[in-house]
Formats: sequence, C-alpha cells, structure tokens
Amino acid sequence: MPTYRYKGISRAGQTVRGAVEAENPSQARRKLHADGVFPEKLSEDAGVGGGVSLPSLLGRQEFLPLFTRQLATLSGAGVPLAGALKSVAPQVDDPASRKILEEIREAIHGGATFARAVEAHVGTFPELYASMVRAGEESGTLPLSLSRLADHLEKQAKTKNRVRSALTYPVLMAVVASLVVVFLLTFVVPKIVGIFAHLGKALPLPTRILIAITDFLSAGWWALLLAAGAAALLARKRLNTERGRRARDAAYLKLPLVGRLAHLSAMSRFARTLSTLVAGGIPVDRALRIVAPVVGNIVIAEKITAAADRVVEGATLSEALRAHPEIPGTLVQMVAVGEDSGTLGDMLARAADAMDEEIEARLSRLLSLLEPLIILVMGAVVAFIVVSVLLPLLDISNIVQ
Repeated sequence: MPTYRYKGISRAGQTVRGAVEAENPSQARRKLHADGVFPEKLSEDAGVGGGVSLPSLLGRQEFLPLFTRQLATLSGAGVPLAGALKSVAPQVDDPASRKILEEIREAIHGGATFARAVEAHVGTFPELYASMVRAGEESGTLPLSLSRLADHLEKQAKTKNRVRSALTYPVLMAVVASLVVVFLLTFVVPKIVGIFAHLGKALPLPTRILIAITDFLSAGWWALLLAAGAAALLARKRLNTERGRRARDAAYLKLPLVGRLAHLSAMSRFARTLSTLVAGGIPVDRALRIVAPVVGNIVIAEKITAAADRVVEGATLSEALRAHPEIPGTLVQMVAVGEDSGTLGDMLARAADAMDEEIEARLSRLLSLLEPLIILVMGAVVAFIVVSVLLPLLDISNIVQ
C-alpha cells in the first residue's frame, strides 16, 4: 500500500507533519480528516514505496533499542514526552533518523498521541511498538511499556549479533576458499594441464575432468554468471509471491540441523514477543495477531493466526496452541501453567530464554562441525587438482613415447 507524506493543520491549529498509508490520495485525505488533521500538502513517499526505504534506517542501524531505552528512562523520570524526544533527537547521528524523531515530536505538539505519531512512520516502527505504546498510554503506564519494549528490542538485537558473529568466520572462510579455487581453476591450472592436452595421448580420467572444468571456466564463465543471475531473478520473483515465501519457509523447517534452528528461532521470537505484549496489557487474541508476522516464518504464522481465531471463540491460549503440532509441547505446558497461576507473561519469557539457550547450544555444535567440513571440502578439491596434475607427470615417459 502506498504511503503519503503530509503537512497539515490539527484541530488545535498547530502545524503537523507525518505519513499515512492509503490506496490513493483521496483515501489518505479521508483518513487524515478522521484523525482531525487537515492536510495542506500531500505527496506519495517514493522512498517508503521502494525496496530500501528511508524510515527503515532506524531498524537497520539498530537504533530503535537505544532510542527506546533513553525514552523510557526520561519519561520514567517525569520528563514530558515531547521534551524527552527533544533531548534524544540531537544525539542521533543519522540525519534521516533524526528527521523522523523531529516529525514525531511535531506530531505530538500538534495534539497526536505517541502511538498515532509512531504509526505514521511505516517501516520504522513495527506494529508491536505501536501496540505497546498505545497500551501504555491508555493504562497510564507508558514508561513501564517503553521499558519492556526496550528489554525486548535489546534481547532481539543481542541474539542477532551473537548469531551474526558466530557465522562471520565460517562464511568468510568459505568465500575466500571458493575464490582461491576458482582463481586456480581459471588462471593457474589451465597453463599447467594445457601442456598435456596437446600430447595426443590418452590422459588419466581425473586429468580429463580437470581440463574440461578449466576449459568451461575459461570460455564459459560468462554463461555461468548469466545462469546465476537468471536463477537469482527467478528466485526473487517467486519469493515475492505468498506461495513462494510459504514454500521457502516450509522447506526451511524440513532441512536437517538448520530446520530445527529455524523452528526454535521462530518459536523464541513468538514467546518473547507475546510475553512483552501480554505483560503490557494487550488482549491475548490481539497480541497473537501482532506476533504472527514477527516470527519470520509464514507456516508458523498461519498456525498462530488460527490460534488467535480459537481464542476469540472462547478457547484458552494453551488449548488454541495445543491443536498445532508446530508449537512445541513444552511451550504449551508452560503457557497452561502461566494461565493457571496468572503469570503468563513471565512463563512465556522463561520459555523464550530456554529456547534461546538451546539455539545457542545447537548453533555452537553446528559451527564446530561447519568449520572442519569446509576445510575437508576445500582439501578434497585441492587434492583432486594435485592428483590430476601429478598423474600425467608420473607417467610422463609413457606419454612422450
């Protein structure tokens, strides 16, 4: 859905700026009128409609956890929200992010709630953020909601950084080793094995295979690049469809070793995010619908949405989750205990912690296998090259005769 940026006048007579999602300019104006804003300027924001949007800079630069923590601290100390935003904004280095904070502050000055101001910036703040802020404003516990949000965002960022750091070395090693092998096959080995190709004698099978590979890489590297580019475009086109994304996510869950990690990661995000929302006072059915897009897997998201429908019909959360085998039985049991004891948010947080520990243990074991595997594969490739070159040399006298 397109996003329109606006400048207008609020009912209080103050100038406000922001963004609104709508199918067309007429619908955007109707939405603004319903919110008490009378737009003077309205234009479609191409940056948000494109793939890399300006507002997404906050999430990419991991600014959101720090910003939320600072805002929670200031509002908890009794600083008005507009004043807190005024204090935080100058500390932001990125101009685009700073501009977004200034627009939020202006919207609040114009009479908008913080939740409404946050919702105006699609792509910057997730739905979880706006829902928690709204719950805090309605209950009068905004500092507490912001603090819980900051805890949630910081744990998410910590998990992502830990996984990224753990994967950096194996991925770098694999890329460098692959580039070295491609360089050898493309530029070095052809000059060596080319001598054998003109001797007119039968060469060993490994040598013939190596010559065929080097000939293809030397003459057909452009075809390989074109094929890789075409495959990437087709994959991207398919993944832009819901059916393609669902097939990809279903395949992830079935992969050996990695599938279990993907499943645990999705369920950890589900439990931790739902814990944050429930602790913030958001109804369970609404919280489930907010959580569904956050888990990062369409297959599991569909089960969560189905569970939300059952909760609306009157089922408890544990009953709604138990109907889906994709939800771990231990998580369902902890949810049932939390419902019985009135500590659902705390039990969900404990379940998320337990799954995070399992993810870290499994990831450590996987990485301990991955590094030797990469070395073994690269060693096998190098050994094949060496054998292919040495076999004709060992039999050089027979070849020359």
